[in-house]
Amino acid sequence: MTQPPAADGVPGRQHLTGYRLRDCDDLIATLRSSWLSQGLTLVQIAQRMGRSAPQPVSAYLSGKQGLNLITACRLVQALGYDLALIPREDLDA
Repeated sequence: MTQPPAADGVPGRQHLTGYRLRDCDDLIATLRSSWLSQGLTLVQIAQRMGRSAPQPVSAYLSGKQGLNLITACRLVQALGYDLALIPREDLDA
């Protein structure tokens, strides 16, 4: 299904500001909310990330353990998201 064009004619852009994150804490809160709403177990998320144990996943989603970029990407993908770099001028328009 194709997204309708935004006001500037670029498809899909109108929804981007809903996912704008301010910092890593905001990322963790968004991922935690997604995890809870999906009803996934920590074991399921760990498996999706290619890990055997759920303990690190719990630590990431609780904010007790920091994320490096690779782990953040794996966690984001495990929860059904993609990371994107979007020029700020595109968001502010």
